[in-house]
Amino acid sequence: MTSGTAGGRAERAKATDGYGTVRLLAAFAVIVDHAAELTGSGGSVLPSRFGVDLGAVAVAVFMAMSGYLVIQSWIRDPSVWRFTVRRALRIVPGLAVVLLLSATVLGPVFTTMPVSDYFQAGPTWQYIWHNLELFPQQYALPGVFTDNPYPNVVNGSLWSIPVEVLGYGGVALLGLLGVAKKRRYLAIVVVLVLGALLQRILTNQVDLPSTLLLTPTLPLIQYLAIYGVSVAMYTYREHVRFSWAGVAVALGVEVVMYASATTEVTRLVTVPYLALALASLMPRRLWVPQSVGMASYGIYLYGFPTEQVVVHFGARSTVLVALLSLPIAFVLGMLSWHIVEKPCMNLRSKIFRASLERSRRKEQEELVNAQTVVIPVVEPVVEPAVETSGPR
Repeated sequence: MTSGTAGGRAERAKATDGYGTVRLLAAFAVIVDHAAELTGSGGSVLPSRFGVDLGAVAVAVFMAMSGYLVIQSWIRDPSVWRFTVRRALRIVPGLAVVLLLSATVLGPVFTTMPVSDYFQAGPTWQYIWHNLELFPQQYALPGVFTDNPYPNVVNGSLWSIPVEVLGYGGVALLGLLGVAKKRRYLAIVVVLVLGALLQRILTNQVDLPSTLLLTPTLPLIQYLAIYGVSVAMYTYREHVRFSWAGVAVALGVEVVMYASATTEVTRLVTVPYLALALASLMPRRLWVPQSVGMASYGIYLYGFPTEQVVVHFGARSTVLVALLSLPIAFVLGMLSWHIVEKPCMNLRSKIFRASLERSRRKEQEELVNAQTVVIPVVEPVVEPAVETSGPR
């Protein structure tokens, strides 16, 4: 029988890097940071004197790691069809289930409306469809969490999903334009444009609408720029070296730029570098098994509604809400990965196999048709019989 310790080593051996650990920590950081706002204690769990919004940085870490890994997926298989299927199977199933559970389980329990009225209300079902469509999003369910300090919001974490999807689209577009081959500079061009635009917004030189593509403008531009930075880091990977010295330099830049109006601009580079460097340099003993690290998406999705439930039952301490919500969200995230997300991702091979078989059959039919030669039927020529007579 394999001991627990040996089993843990075997699981860690399946992991190839520290990316899962960093994603897991980022998911936990989002939950911890939300606890402050959801209890009415402030916008971030960290005091404002630190000049760091922990939740915003954690989401930036997610975006950086996603861009770095998704461009690799494109390079391995630059097919728009298969890329789209992979990305859809990664993000939609878990999202669909959390929306369905929120509308049909959580909502009826916590709504102030009669349950029959709740299920007859249009916004109950629109909550599912609108959030699956991504644009626009809907955060409220009828009568749910109306008395919470942060009222009428069931899952505020959903706002970042459209940004992630736009990042996917950006990677595909850059891939089609040749960013992985001769036009690597395109990623840098995109980053410079978005970075310059962000700097103009932060210094009030440009006045843009509060929302673009039905998404908050400032985080949209900021996180897409971070996505682009991580894509550029991979496409120029022979020139980008992750080292502890580099980590020290990035932290030094953070200190120097502290409280500057353009701090968020320099973080377009420092945060992706720090996240990717920590994931790459992390000692093996700190790696979490893939079966745990991949649950970070589910933890992120379930964290916000879990905290709202905890607050609904009277918890008002930021620390208490975080401590109670973290283990619950972790369990829900693990269930989401193993029951919903992983099985759906395993469908990729079946979908691609069926598609490949259809393509092969079509190619074979075309080949057979091309090689078929029509031979005209020629009637045989019958020679007239020649009579011969023997000797008489």
